Amino acid sequence: MKYYLKLIRIENLLMIALSQIVIKYTFLNQAEILQALNNWKYFLLIIATLSIAAAGYIINDIYDVDVDAINKPNKVYVGSHISEKNAYNLYFALNVIGVGLGFYLSRTVGKPAIAAVFVICSALLYVYSNGLKQLPIVGNVVIAFLAASSILVVGLFNIFPFIFEFNSNEMFNILSVIIDYAVLAFLLHFAREVVKTIEDIEGDKAFEITTVASYFGIPVSKILTSFTLLGFIGYACYFIYNNIMHMPYVIGYFVILMMLPTLFVIFKTITAKSKADFSFISKLLKIIMLTTIFSLTAIVLIGN
Repeated sequence: MKYYLKLIRIENLLMIALSQIVIKYTFLNQAEILQALNNWKYFLLIIATLSIAAAGYIINDIYDVDVDAINKPNKVYVGSHISEKNAYNLYFALNVIGVGLGFYLSRTVGKPAIAAVFVICSALLYVYSNGLKQLPIVGNVVIAFLAASSILVVGLFNIFPFIFEFNSNEMFNILSVIIDYAVLAFLLHFAREVVKTIEDIEGDKAFEITTVASYFGIPVSKILTSFTLLGFIGYACYFIYNNIMHMPYVIGYFVILMMLPTLFVIFKTITAKSKADFSFISKLLKIIMLTTIFSLTAIVLIGN
């Protein structure tokens, strides 16, 4: 069982679930707005999102067995601990669950067309694993967008169906905050994806896989990562100016737990030399992702 949990990246799935839980049970509930999904259906939305994400991790590992044997030999699960057949079966089952729940939820909120988001995400993850990842920057953008979509899907299924003329201003304000957090998530994930290409450059070059690092080189990859993280800081400043200028303690949270650590990561990126350095940077970015998620809780708890 533990190898299946590692295969689906259980720690990453928990982070996705946590972000969706924080959005609803702190931010949206505190806003006291109309929501399309009750607690049970929102739980199904989380399951649908996690199923598609887990399927994406599995298909990526199936196609990357040989490369991962060089880049991270201790983390190759398909073919060693889990048969390729079982991995494929789990991949298809998770996609069926994710897409099926997406269709069910879209009908319950009266917007059947929005189920397409799960079909699109599933298809993109397959195409990414089957070759799109070898398009420098494009593949990284796709993964970062898919990560951001786990936040956008909350607005799409839980807020969008209940926008009416009498509450449109309030609901669009809420949606704008969700979109802002999706942008922040996109920037962090894009930066981390580029860092991972530097970390995995040895195996990618051995198999002639084209990534940001193997194609443009490590110095350019460092610059791209640094500018992306500067963009994250800049967008955080934009969010502060537009939404929380009247919340000094929350601004302090943003500065101390999000912006200053990001500046430190930029410094570490510029000075990094070894694979261990870039692995450390990747872990730091995960921590900043967590503090970014919990900043919504900070807005609710200490902002009012």
